[in-house]
Formats: sequence, C-alpha cells, structure tokens
Amino acid sequence: MPLYAYVGQNAATGKKTKGAVEADSMRDARLKLRNQKIYVLDIKQDDGAAAAQKGATFLSQLTRRPPKQEDLALATKQFAILTRAAVDISEALKSISEQVDNAELRSIYVRIRELVTEGKSLSDAHREFPTVFSLLYVNMLSAAERSGALPLVLRRLSDFILYSMEIRRKVVGAITYPAIMVVVCIGVMIFLFVNVLPKMTKAFSSLKVTLPWYTVMLNSISAWMQQYWLISILCIIGMILGIAAWIRTPKGRYKFDLWMLTLPVVGPVTQKVAVSRFSKTLSTVLSSGVRIVEALTLTRNVIGNAVLEAAIDETVKRVQDGEKLAAAVEKTGRFPTMLIHMLRTGEKTGKLEEMLTNIAEAYDEEVDHQISATTKLITPILTMFIAGMVALIVAAIMGPLMQAMSSLK
Repeated sequence: MPLYAYVGQNAATGKKTKGAVEADSMRDARLKLRNQKIYVLDIKQDDGAAAAQKGATFLSQLTRRPPKQEDLALATKQFAILTRAAVDISEALKSISEQVDNAELRSIYVRIRELVTEGKSLSDAHREFPTVFSLLYVNMLSAAERSGALPLVLRRLSDFILYSMEIRRKVVGAITYPAIMVVVCIGVMIFLFVNVLPKMTKAFSSLKVTLPWYTVMLNSISAWMQQYWLISILCIIGMILGIAAWIRTPKGRYKFDLWMLTLPVVGPVTQKVAVSRFSKTLSTVLSSGVRIVEALTLTRNVIGNAVLEAAIDETVKRVQDGEKLAAAVEKTGRFPTMLIHMLRTGEKTGKLEEMLTNIAEAYDEEVDHQISATTKLITPILTMFIAGMVALIVAAIMGPLMQAMSSLK
C-alpha cells in the first residue's frame, strides 16, 4: 500500500503537523486524515516509497504471471458472495484484492477500488482493463448496476467463465491426442527415411541388385530430405506462417471457418460447440437484464467462428427491423433446426432464457459424445496410416533383400 507524506493542521489545536499515512490512493489518504481531524495543507506520495514501488513494479513486470480464467472466476464468485452479504462495494473490492493469489489480478482490483472511490462506476472501472475483463463482462456489470441485481449477475458471470473454460478444455482435449499421434507419425517417418532406408539401399547397390520402382521412389525422397533438410524445414515454417497470416485477415478467416464447418468429422463438432456458446452466452446476458439487440452483439464476440458471427450480424439487423429472434436466426441458414424450434418455443412461452440454457446443455452432451466417438475413430485410422507407411518402407527394403538372397543361391 502506498505511503503518503503530508503537512496538515490539527483542527482541535490549530497546530501544524507533519507525518505519513498509508492508503490505497491520495483520496483515501485525505479521508483518513480528515477522520483524524487533520486539515491537509499539502500531501504527496513519499519519494522513498514511490521509488521502492517503481522498483517493485519493474521487477513484477519481469516475473509477472498473467491472470488465468480460474483466478478471474474465483474473484468474481467472491465478489458475488460479498455483495450478496450487503458488504459495501469498496470494502468488497478491498477484500478481493487481499485474497486473490495472482499478483497482477490483485493489483488490478486495487486499482479498480481506487477508481470506484474516485467516483467511477463499477463497470467503467473494469473497462480500464480490457485484456482481463471482456466487453461481455463489462456490459453485464453495467446492466447489473442499472437493474440493481449485482450479486446475481456476478454469480452468473462466474458460472459463465467456468463454463467457457470447460468448453475450451473439451476442444483442446479433442485436438491434443490426434496432434500427438500425427507428430509421432511424422517423427517415425523421418527416422526411417533418414537413417534406415539410406543404409539399406547402399548395401543393395554394392550387391548390384535391381531395385523395384517403389524402393527407387522412396530412396529419392530420402536423398532429397537429407540434402535439402534445411530448405524443407524453412519451407514448412514459411507455409505455416503464411497460412496463419492469411487466416488473420477477415477474408481468410471467413474462408477457413467455412471450411471447418464443412469438414466431415470436425464440422459437426465445430458447429455444436459454437451453438452451445451462442445459447449459453445469450441466456446469461439476457437474464442479466441486457436488451436483445445488445445481447446478440455481445454474444457475437464469443462464438469463435466468422461464418456464424456474420449470421448473427444478419440476425441483429432483422431483429432491429422488428422480426422475432427465431425467424431471424432461421433466415440465416447457418443454425440447426433444433435451435430454431426451441427459440420459437421460448418466445411463445416467455421462457427464452430457460430454453437457451436447455439448448446449451443439450449441445454440450452431444459435443461430449461426438468428441469421444471421433477420438475413438481417429485412433485406428492414424494407427493404420502409420502401419501402412512402415509396411511400405519394409517392402521397399525386403523386396531387394529377397532378390539379393535369390541371386546368391
């Protein structure tokens, strides 16, 4: 906590007094001194303390650990509990800053408390840190301040962060195992091409054995890899960087996301994950008191697919023109029929948020099932591919070997 040196006048005795006081901000320091019946004539942060704080800040920048979503979810949950218990906002923020484990998030909550104490709204104070608090988070806080339902909205935000983490964990888990298998497969192929095949073909050439076409072909590939391995690596890296740069462009991202949706196995999983995110996010935002158009705009930013984001933009325009949500979503042609039917039912019964939550739960179950089935399907396919490549190399070696043995007889 910063230290402030002051020169003041005692209100009771009228004598001048000097000293130092610890406070979160200069305003807090003035309030503390006022409570001690001291009229402040001059106040500034202590130079020695400020220098130490700068040194600590520089050191923390070198060793800083960015806040994780788990840290944010826990802090938001604690905030919800404290506000539900009718604890003052400033005191609740102080309590959170003292309990958060992550040093950077702790300092952020200290700064948020300072901004709130200085007169900013809670949502505007959070808006100062866009890398930690998303636009959706900030806007839900703003809606909560307007509706007076801050504890409820904070709890929903905490649950939503945990839900988003779980979805991300499922997707990463589904990708990790096949990626490891592909890397192992490539490693085995490179080892066989670079180490095993050249030695065997050299032995065959000394025996003057006629090599079959597939051995010649694999030997040519092996020779090329040994001679131009650096160029090969640079070409692969360049291709990966080029594709990544293209995907970062709006046109490239749209085409890539469209391709992802049309893939045989990956496409359905991608769509279901996106629909689940859409439903859960929209339900959370609407139930927090945000209006439908603003809620759709916020939801657009968490979908993670440019094609579906464009579809939501179309939906927003149609809803602004007076169309019902289900009809507007249906006209985009990008969302599944089940979602549209349940949206229509939710609009008729007046339970749209509840229906959206049910949709998210249903698609979460389908995603779990499909990821499990896909993983089981990919494993034998990759195994068969590796076995086929190894069999081809073994055949390329064994064919000439059999010829050599027959010629010796």
